[in-house]
Amino acid sequence: MSVTSPRTIFDSQDMKRRLHEILHENLHDKRYDSNQCSSLSKDLANRIKDALKRFGYERYKFVIQVLICQEYNENIQMNCRAYWDSETDRLAQTIYMNQFLICIATAFAVYYY
Repeated sequence: MSVTSPRTIFDSQDMKRRLHEILHENLHDKRYDSNQCSSLSKDLANRIKDALKRFGYERYKFVIQVLICQEYNENIQMNCRAYWDSETDRLAQTIYMNQFLICIATAFAVYYY
């Protein structure tokens, strides 16, 4: 292992489980309200960021994206493009739905050399 290689590679599956727990804990009793979506998505992003930090991965930078929309049985399409190191960089994504809303949370973990 070189000096710049991470000791522990980001585990996408563990974080995906934690993302879903965070969304469920905070959205299970929520109804869609367009006036609250901005503050709610920021709060969720901060909670996810804090959870990532508690995992203790060294030298990783995190980018969190949270999308909240009203549940209308319609399609949602999201795309993303990035240049990254497939050996170290990872992402975790989960979708939480109830009868009123859909929330998609994505966490990007990018190793800082």
